[in-house]
Amino acid sequence: MRFRTRLALVMSSMVLILVVLTSGLIYRAVGQSLNRQVDVFLQARVATISARLSEAPVRAFENRGRRFRNPLGDVLLDARFDVVSQVISVDGDIIFGIGDENLPITEHDIAVAAGDPPRFRDIVVGDEVMRLYVVPIQGGGALQVARNVGETAAVLDRVRLWLLGVGSALVVLAAAIAWWLAALVTSPLRSLADAAENVAVTGRLDLDIAEQGPREVSSLAGSFNRMLRAIRASFDRERRFVQDASHELRTPLTSLRANSELLQRGGLDEDAQRAILADMRAEIDELTAISAELSTLAVDQKQLENPMTVDLSDVVEAVVERTRRRTTQPIMFSADEATRSLVNVRLSQLERALTNLLDNAVKFSPTASTVEVVVADSTVSVVDHGAGVSDADKPLIFTRFFRAESTRSMPGSGLGLSIVKQFADDHAAEISVLDTAGGGATFVLRLAAD
Repeated sequence: MRFRTRLALVMSSMVLILVVLTSGLIYRAVGQSLNRQVDVFLQARVATISARLSEAPVRAFENRGRRFRNPLGDVLLDARFDVVSQVISVDGDIIFGIGDENLPITEHDIAVAAGDPPRFRDIVVGDEVMRLYVVPIQGGGALQVARNVGETAAVLDRVRLWLLGVGSALVVLAAAIAWWLAALVTSPLRSLADAAENVAVTGRLDLDIAEQGPREVSSLAGSFNRMLRAIRASFDRERRFVQDASHELRTPLTSLRANSELLQRGGLDEDAQRAILADMRAEIDELTAISAELSTLAVDQKQLENPMTVDLSDVVEAVVERTRRRTTQPIMFSADEATRSLVNVRLSQLERALTNLLDNAVKFSPTASTVEVVVADSTVSVVDHGAGVSDADKPLIFTRFFRAESTRSMPGSGLGLSIVKQFADDHAAEISVLDTAGGGATFVLRLAAD
């Protein structure tokens, strides 16, 4: 079932419930009001009759047990035309009555005749429904006065029909309005659904959804547009990444192809063959390094590893020791012993970023110079005394595959520092490069303290 249909049904059902409840309350209130009017009328009529009976001559009671069609003088004149009246004794015998029918006498009526409080009840006399009021008479006995409530029932029937008709019309009108409102509300949602389907089928991301309709719907459309723009930007970055990777891989692959063709021709002396094989091994090593770095950039480390709290000095010292075992370059490590730098990081990602910073410093430092690594206040500084980084290259140095003009002849893929930048982005850290006093570059990695 479509959302539009469900929304219309829900709104119509709510209106139907409200109409039924309201109609029931109105019907009950009208019925109670009409019954109250009848009760008030009977109480007034009883008061009049009681007053007349107290003044009636004794002969009015001489014809015991008889029912008169005409009033006994002026005594029951008011009761002849609008009520059926009857006087009973304390034993339940009819003393006399006015009207065509005898009123039923029950134990409750006899109790009233014996002195119990007055009471009302509904009775059926012949085919007519009547409202009966029984009130005790001074000296013993009771007066029964009943009135036909057929008119009240007729009024209630008309009220019931009116409520049914008006309620049905309101429900139909509410259903029509609900359908229209549902169409108005769901129109932008249908546009969003069509756009999403179009993206799924065609793969196009250059769509722009109109941000209109209610605030919530227009906000959803805006979020959808921002999502599409983010996906487009991500695709553009990945496309450039693939193009750059293809470009970087082309050079070692071309060199490998050329060297293999030279070997295939033959006629080379042993020294030349060894030189070509050594060059091929170097190209293979470079391809291996590029492949590893591409894998690191392609994998979302946030999904593979959970953060943990570590002592930054201990981690950096361990990375420095591993780097020392792989190089003859002197590396000096120092840490602020006064404070512990506790940070919440993904450990393997931090170690890879630190390793890349150290390898970069070692590669661009003169052989006799010392690389300095300093840890203080959740900050790692890697200082080298090489050629440094020009001001023009500083904004670009952490970009994937970027290599300065002066370093393009040296081994490397241009991915090491971009891996450091990815670590910084994943951990809300900051990476920057400064000039070292006396020449060289200082890379500063600032992490948030735990």
